[in-house]
Order: sequence, then C-alpha cells, then structure tokens
Amino acid sequence: MREFKANQLRQAIATTLGAEGKRTDEIELRIKRLIAADRKLGRRPRSSNVVERHYAFYDGESLGTGADILFTEFEAFALLAAILLLEHGLPQTTVVKLLRQARHQLQDAHADSLRKDPNKIFDEKTILAKARPGMLAFETTEPMILVFAKLTGSSFDDPKAVAPAKIYSNQLELVEFMKQHRSAGTAISIFEWAKLIHVLHYNLGQSKPVPRGRASGMLES
Repeated sequence: MREFKANQLRQAIATTLGAEGKRTDEIELRIKRLIAADRKLGRRPRSSNVVERHYAFYDGESLGTGADILFTEFEAFALLAAILLLEHGLPQTTVVKLLRQARHQLQDAHADSLRKDPNKIFDEKTILAKARPGMLAFETTEPMILVFAKLTGSSFDDPKAVAPAKIYSNQLELVEFMKQHRSAGTAISIFEWAKLIHVLHYNLGQSKPVPRGRASGMLES
C-alpha cells in the first residue's frame, strides 16, 4: 500500500479542488485543524462505540507530533471529503465523528471505486444513455454516494438520536433510504465522490515528497 507525506496530501487535495493563492492556504489550515481535532478526540480500540474505536484520518496507535507520519490514499480522500463537508456547513467535530462512523464503509467503497476503469465509468455518452426520468444526475455510471439524515453534533453521543450515514452505489438503494427518513423536517444530505476519488488518485501520483523540515512538518506540529 502506497503512503504519502503531509505535503503530498496538501498538494494533491488543493489541486483536486482547483485551489490557488489564499484558497490553498485555507485548505492547508483546514487540514491541519481536522488532523488536530481527530487527535484531540482520542481513540479507544475496545470501545463499543465505533466513533471511539478508530481515527478518521489515521490508522495507527497515535497521531503523534513527529514529521514522519505517513497517510494512505484513503486517508487523503477522507481529508478531502472532510473539507467539502465543512464547506457545506457541518461543524468540525461533527465532520470528524461522521467520518469515523462511516470509515469502514467509505474505505471499502473507495477501494472498489479505484478498481473501476475511469475511461468507462466517466464516459459522457454512456452516462447520458443510462439516464432515466426522475433519476439524480451524477458524473459517472458507477456513483459512490454518501448519504445521511438528522445529523447534529449530539447525534453521535445520544443513543436515541438518529444520525444514519450510509454508502450506496445505486440509486434504488438511495431512494429507499430517502423514503425511510422522509418525515417532516428531516434534512437528507447526499454527496457523490467517484469523480473526486479518481482525480485525487491521479494528483497524488503526481505529487512529490519534500525533505523533512518546516514545510513537510506543518500538519504534525
């Protein structure tokens, strides 16, 4: 499994989001804060609560403070997803808990998406040929959809609260989820990740690690 240094994550995520200038600085700061928030929540591997059992953006015993921490491609994607969730108005701690809760589903779906040929699943003619009235429009024939409902900061701590987060690859399952949670006032959020997964994959492959120092250690300080 290939791993990446912090500077490579920053490069690839900024490029994937088309960031330049101050926008790049903003993304770097958000990544740093997300890593810090994940670290602050801690980890209890034997907990019955999935949110407490593992980190959102790191798969080790401790995030630590050194400059040699490496991240997997999935963890780079999780940080990219977290930035977009933040930009849709979710609080930082809620985003970290959501990605902890959905980590295993997301990890499996991420790996499955990368096994597919981008020339086929993003072919515009095929996408248009498969479109049907009433279907949601996605940029791919093989979507990777994250959907959740009734999400609040307290949802992860209150066993009576409902904060389901599911990953779907077809619209029929997505519609069933929406039917189950369509009570009055329930907000349902839908994010499709397949295109971003493949763009990030390419940009990570183009990124170059920098020597240990201030630039490479920004996230871990």
